[in-house]
Amino acid sequence: MRRTSILVFLLVVFSVSVFSFVIQPFGLFGNVSLVRHDLTVLIKVVPFAEFELGQNILTLDNINALLNEEQVDIDENAFADALANGFKLSAPISLGTYVNLKLGALRLVPYVRVDGNIALDLPKTFAELLVGDTLIDHTYNDTKEGFLSASIMANGGVALMLGDFYVAGNAFVPVLFSDATETTMTVSYTSSSTPASAELNAIGKIRAYSRVSLNDIASGNINGLIDEISHLEDYGLSFEVGYGNDSFGIAVRNIVITPAKARYALEVIGNGKVTYTAEGTDITVEATYSVSEPTVAMLLNPVNVTPPMQITAYLKNDGFIMWGIMGSYWLDGNWAVKGYAGLNIGIARAYYMLGYNQINYAHTIGIGANLFLLNADIKITATTNSLLPTNNSTPGIGFSLTLSGGL
Repeated sequence: MRRTSILVFLLVVFSVSVFSFVIQPFGLFGNVSLVRHDLTVLIKVVPFAEFELGQNILTLDNINALLNEEQVDIDENAFADALANGFKLSAPISLGTYVNLKLGALRLVPYVRVDGNIALDLPKTFAELLVGDTLIDHTYNDTKEGFLSASIMANGGVALMLGDFYVAGNAFVPVLFSDATETTMTVSYTSSSTPASAELNAIGKIRAYSRVSLNDIASGNINGLIDEISHLEDYGLSFEVGYGNDSFGIAVRNIVITPAKARYALEVIGNGKVTYTAEGTDITVEATYSVSEPTVAMLLNPVNVTPPMQITAYLKNDGFIMWGIMGSYWLDGNWAVKGYAGLNIGIARAYYMLGYNQINYAHTIGIGANLFLLNADIKITATTNSLLPTNNSTPGIGFSLTLSGGL
């Protein structure tokens, strides 16, 4: 009798752990159909967090030199990518929680999440002047709109899944959304051989919008933030539709019905100047710069904010040798692709994933483990500006953690 009780207990524990199992190398919100593949019988709760940093501005040697307060060596070969494309940086982030409720053939997936990206794209003239070969008695000018791009949104909604199809309704507000036309940088450089002189000027302006006061966020004014997000009339409304099965899926996201309203503006202005003069052996170099304090002001007239529509698709196989590819395209011109391959033994998975997002390659090692009532999927990412990392590559990092539990 005792053996029977122990056997029943072990079967129940095993069943609960398998039913709450969730490992998706692609993440969870590229296509809501992916959430059903964990075999949850009744309910599942899943918190998740993901962050990545990619850049082509500093090599590993440069970073070590800065940390050790040593001289930073600028090598043209090391910055070939920056010379071709300009200095770039990207920092996507996603965190939140969703609940998966199974009601017969129907699934309800309510969720809250904050996700988006901050990207820096400096004018190519910067890289050419700092790394390349500049001509004497020549003038360089470059102006770039939207050199800093920020699109971080807070979202909440619910998806309704029936069979292989789903539709989701979503409410969103901007946490930080940059204005490309008002976020500009101008770089100019002039030089002369007689007398020997050079002058570099840079002027930058950043303007972004938010539904909440960034001063309240910085000061931790929770009551003020709660009051600001309680104005439901300022929320934007959107929906998404999608299809997905065990092998293939496609979805269209951010189909905006009503744009969100931003009532706060953030503005920062900076400028810098470097001059060089030489008379014989007498060389003078002067550098000045200034950056204004970030100014946060309430707008007299709110600004409408609309995130770009996104199209995603995946193709995968979850057999013992698992593999998959996925792509995303936003109508503002951004896109990203990634693919993975690994081993799947049912209660654990291990895989390698390679991704590219127009700025950097991402090399990811992922491990998923069935921890009975609690399950986890963890990813560690190393980013580089080249497909195969070398001594001249510019490194970045990434981390992702998804936990789940359910019945």
